[in-house]
Amino acid sequence: MKYGIRFVEDLLRIVGPGSFLLLGCDHPELPQELLRRACSVRIIPGDDPALDHDFAGSVSNALPGAEEKFHVVMACQSMMETIANPEESFAAMRQWIGRYLVLAPTRRLDGGTKSRMRLLSAYWADAALRSGLRRAPAAVSVGGYPALNNPALQPLSVFEVIGEADAAGREMQWLLANRDLHMDMSREFGPRSDAHMVRYAQAAEWVRPGDTVLDCACGLGYGSAILAARSAAGRVIGVDIDPASVSYAQRHFAARYGIEFMASSGTDLAAIPDRSIDLIASFETIEHVEDYHALIAEFARVLKPDGRIVASVPNLWVDETGRDPNPHHFHAFDWEKFRAAFDSRFIVEARYRQEAPGGFKLQKAARALERCALDTREPDTEWWILVASMDPTAAQAAYSGHPQFARSHIDGEHVADFGAHYQNPWIYRSMVQMGERIADDAALADLALRVLQTMPLDSVDAGAAITVLGYHLLARRRFDQVADWRNVAEAYLACSSGNPHVLRWQISTAFAAALLARDLGLRDQARADFDRVATMDALAFSPLLMTKIIAARFWSGVARLVDGDPGGARACFHAGTEAARAALHAPDVNAIGSPEQPLGFGFQELAEVADMASQCATAMNCIDLYARSPGLFWSRVDTRRFGLASWAKYLEQENRALQAHLTALVSAARQHAEAPAAAREAPGQPCYKRTA
Repeated sequence: MKYGIRFVEDLLRIVGPGSFLLLGCDHPELPQELLRRACSVRIIPGDDPALDHDFAGSVSNALPGAEEKFHVVMACQSMMETIANPEESFAAMRQWIGRYLVLAPTRRLDGGTKSRMRLLSAYWADAALRSGLRRAPAAVSVGGYPALNNPALQPLSVFEVIGEADAAGREMQWLLANRDLHMDMSREFGPRSDAHMVRYAQAAEWVRPGDTVLDCACGLGYGSAILAARSAAGRVIGVDIDPASVSYAQRHFAARYGIEFMASSGTDLAAIPDRSIDLIASFETIEHVEDYHALIAEFARVLKPDGRIVASVPNLWVDETGRDPNPHHFHAFDWEKFRAAFDSRFIVEARYRQEAPGGFKLQKAARALERCALDTREPDTEWWILVASMDPTAAQAAYSGHPQFARSHIDGEHVADFGAHYQNPWIYRSMVQMGERIADDAALADLALRVLQTMPLDSVDAGAAITVLGYHLLARRRFDQVADWRNVAEAYLACSSGNPHVLRWQISTAFAAALLARDLGLRDQARADFDRVATMDALAFSPLLMTKIIAARFWSGVARLVDGDPGGARACFHAGTEAARAALHAPDVNAIGSPEQPLGFGFQELAEVADMASQCATAMNCIDLYARSPGLFWSRVDTRRFGLASWAKYLEQENRALQAHLTALVSAARQHAEAPAAAREAPGQPCYKRTA
């Protein structure tokens, strides 16, 4: 491994920019890349002469004074090779660590004792933990979980300083004495801690920006810290029934991560107001509660009508009698029972299967955390993790505002003012907002159908549901249902309303109709649909909605070009650029909201308007190429990035294709390795062997 751009980006995604002390650094690219990202760097070079000493004021052979603190102290290859006693070395480094210690070897460690133990992550991690450090909550990731199956030292290991070393040592004795009841998993290294910590990293991926998050049964608080470190939550609350655990969590995580901890039972969250929580994380909790239905009812009470829960249970931890031998467990769950516990109050939208070595059932299972379909039969697993949303159609509470967008509102802004324009604003995040809405396609379509059936046809809510269903048919290629959908869509398009959000959904519905007609091969219908979209007044809602107008102009132009009308195609492409100009010159109150606190999506989508216009401009400038080389014309017009959503979908498809290809290669390699030698070296086939 090299200290190149990718390494530095991976590092900064964990520790962020700051001041760095690089111990034993011999590679000039590391300080160069850090300096390019506005970090300050002090270098204590190693013995390798490769380091370029042209970093004025940053290279020194003298160690810093004890009073100097660095955001990150990094032990590089040369330093790690000289360390004979990691615990002593890390204890000495503590005086300089402001927050993080990073171990970053670039190759196999061959220095010092040359003991095989030095090659293992556990050897270095145990020393760091004994030195008053913890595994950094920000460093825990779902993607990195399988890599921990390899015991070799990782190329990037990040630890966080705890505080006074002596106090940390005394607390560790207390933790070990109570390990069977509670453990701070950030101060342990192994499959057990990996499994517990990665669940929180997975839950953090479901946290929406601005969410108020409740970690119920938070224990010693390390999971709450992961939620705070790895999500854009606006507020994190940790609750546990054990006061001693809450006290520990407050000392270690409250100030650093801005977390509120309180002692309370999960079945009686009296300090948490009704409908005040956006997401609950509660891992291996309900099996500990005799009346778990009361627990789930309390979860439903404190969650907002568009809230979400991420929960886990052991999967059928039972002995030969059919009972869970753990005296603290009142229930044993399989997937069906676990899902049924939430089905009555929630929309179950995702499940994961999790395994780790040394579990109750699968002692030799490798670390794995995999999402699987809701209704398929899965092989035996150690734990189930469930993600479920509240049903927003049952909401009876007054709307409390969007936690991310409300602070951006100013007079005249309606683009994110859902409370004033939707009959049930709670459906927005659950059904509409891309990247945050219900993740299961079937559950999302079912929600949209129920909204459509219960809301007036001329409402904003119905329009949102019609559009969601149209894109559902498009993605699933359910063309047999398009005619019925189109009847409803045309009825909605005929509605008259002064509500700007009705116009927003009429434009989106008309655009979805055009895409469906195009994909069905109804060329005349598609052209008429695209032309209809192009004449609609998107600016009356927002300059951001001009993406639909530009896209309609573009696809109408491509169709005309294919049909032998280059003049008509040029006119369409030109109209697309003019639509973008109008959008970019329009008042931006309904694009960015408050200039002092802009909407998070505004500038990004304005950039998308400009990017889509650039595709129209490219098509217009290259239109003469179509006659002599249609392929060259098409390669110049990059439709993969024709809009942010389209580009994201393309990248997702490419990623799936690459993963499938990699899986096929690994499978073929395994089959080849397991085949008899005679079969691999059959007569008449070339056999390549390494020779001395």
